[in-house]
Amino acid sequence: MDPMTDLPRHRTRRTTVRAGAALLVVLALVASGCAKKNPDTRPGDIDSYVALGDSYTAVAGDSPVTHAACLRSNDDYPNLLAERLSIADFKNVACAGATSAALETTQYPANKRGSNPPQLDAVNEDTKLVTLGIGLNDTGLSFYLLYTCLPYQGKITAACTKYLSKPDGFIDGAVRTIGSEVAGDLTKIRKKAPDARIVLIGYPRMMPDTGGCPEQMPLPDEALDRIRKALKDVNDAMERAARRTRVDYVDMYTASKGHDVCSDSPWVNGQANIPGKALAFHPYDEYHAAVADKLAFLLEKK
Repeated sequence: MDPMTDLPRHRTRRTTVRAGAALLVVLALVASGCAKKNPDTRPGDIDSYVALGDSYTAVAGDSPVTHAACLRSNDDYPNLLAERLSIADFKNVACAGATSAALETTQYPANKRGSNPPQLDAVNEDTKLVTLGIGLNDTGLSFYLLYTCLPYQGKITAACTKYLSKPDGFIDGAVRTIGSEVAGDLTKIRKKAPDARIVLIGYPRMMPDTGGCPEQMPLPDEALDRIRKALKDVNDAMERAARRTRVDYVDMYTASKGHDVCSDSPWVNGQANIPGKALAFHPYDEYHAAVADKLAFLLEKK
C-alpha cells in the first residue's frame, strides 16, 4: 500500500469522525433547547394538581393511611399543599416502593390491600401542577444503603461485608442511572401535561456530615459514609435532570441540614418504627410540612 495514496483516506476518516462528533454536540444542544420551559404558574392559576412519587411523598409519620398497600397518608406534603392552595381537583397517586417504572405500570397488581394504577394515568393535558418525588428505589439503591448492613443478632452479616467490598463505582453507576431515569420521567410528564408546572422534589439528608448515632443507625462507618455520599450525589443528579428538562427543583437535601436522623429535630426516622410518629427510615410529619412550605414559597414567587 502506498502511504502517500492512503494518507487522504485517513484524513477523510478523521474529518468524517470530527464532523459526526460535532453533529452530535449540535443535536444535543438543540434537543436540550427544545425542552419546554416550565410555565410561571401561580397558586391562583392552579385548579388541578397531581402528586406522583414514592414513599417519601406518600408516607407521612405514622398516621392513618388512605391506601393500605401504598401507605399513602392524608398528612403528606401533597395533601398539605392542596389544602393550603385550595385546589379542588387534586389527585395523590404516590405509592411506597415506587420506582420510575411505576409511572407507566401498575404497582401491587395482585395485592389484596389494593393495587396502584400507573401513576401517569392521573395526569392529563388539563393538569396545571405536577410534583414528582422518585428515584431512590430505582436500581435498588435505597435497599443497599439502608438495609444491607443492618446487624443481625448484633453482628455484621456476610451480605454487608460483600456490599462494602464493592468499589464506589457500584454506587456511582446507580446514581447515573437514577439521574437518567428521572430525566425520562419528567419528559413523560411534560408530554402528558404540556401546560403544567412540574416540580421535582429532592430527598432529605439522613446523616450528619460527620459521625453517627448507633441507636438510630447501627451501621458500620463505611456504610454511613456511603449513605452520606450517595444521597448527596443522587440529589445532585436529580437537580441536573430538572435543569435539563427545564422544570423546577426543590432542594430538600440542603433544606434538611440540621434535621438528619441523629439531630435533635430530625425530619427522618432511624431503624425502628415509632408508633404514632414514623415508620423506619421514613419521614416525620415535620418533613412533609417543610416540603409543603418550600413548594408554596416556590409557587408564590414572582
